[in-house]
Amino acid sequence: MQQIKKVAFICFPGFQALDLVGPMEVFSLAVFAGKPGYECHLLSEQGGLVTSISGMTLTTKKLISLEGFDSLILIGGQQVKQFGQQQYLIQYIQEQQSRVKRIVSICTGAFLLARAGLLAHKKITTHWSCIEELQALIPSAEVIEDAIYIKSGNIYTSAGISAGMDLALSLIEEDHGKVLSLAVARELVIFYHRPGGQKQFSELLLAQSLSNDKITLACSYIHENLSADLTVDLLAERVNMSPRNFSRQFTEQLRLSPGKYVQKSRVDRAKHLLEQGQLSITQVAGKVGINSIAVLNRLFKKHLGIRPNDYKQRFYKAPNN
Repeated sequence: MQQIKKVAFICFPGFQALDLVGPMEVFSLAVFAGKPGYECHLLSEQGGLVTSISGMTLTTKKLISLEGFDSLILIGGQQVKQFGQQQYLIQYIQEQQSRVKRIVSICTGAFLLARAGLLAHKKITTHWSCIEELQALIPSAEVIEDAIYIKSGNIYTSAGISAGMDLALSLIEEDHGKVLSLAVARELVIFYHRPGGQKQFSELLLAQSLSNDKITLACSYIHENLSADLTVDLLAERVNMSPRNFSRQFTEQLRLSPGKYVQKSRVDRAKHLLEQGQLSITQVAGKVGINSIAVLNRLFKKHLGIRPNDYKQRFYKAPNN
């Protein structure tokens, strides 16, 4: 018989409401045999009323021992870095780590784990805008910019805001199986949880924010001609730059070489085509300039951790009849 999992969320003034409410809604719908799969507890330093950055006020209980709890979840918010300076909280997190099965951070909640010394030498993630700051805070960790969420031992970290729901769905699958996790996703009218390795934002969105017009133009050309042979020489010629200067400036702007950018853009487009479900895997590969299914399989495993066929099964948006 499956046991109810006890989950504790740590709240503070100015927390990000969706970091809390999103995962709580996911857990609340995880019902098996007519019984809830999770019991959520909202905790804060002194207990009582705590107000989010958006003005939502909720009632919390005072911090307690988490002996017998399954998960400790640290949410994010604009005040989280100041909150993380309070030694009582850091000590509390350190004390509870041996009492819970896993410790989870959502968005900037990762800064609390970092202050508590729990992220050293681990692969982790956070909101894309805070990647560099978190890496500077804990140099021994490997902060992954592209991930939606990452599991490293019993530490789970996720990207910003809505990514917490993806992580919660993943935890349900881990605790109670894929069938229940899929049922919750359907109830919430969201796709079955995204693999943790999915990017937080697309390459095209990143390119649109660049300061170098020539590099932006090159990125646009790439996205409009993914089936072409997109060599550095060709791209440099398109924007009237030398190949060497083009490659250098491209890498400075995007923190990716032109070749890696093309590769990731092809994977992104392939994902979109697979979600539409109208083309075979072979046709998708051809549309994005990848010359074989084997190469497409290798790239999907590298960037997403799953094969194209598995991705299609999870995310194909079947039309309504």
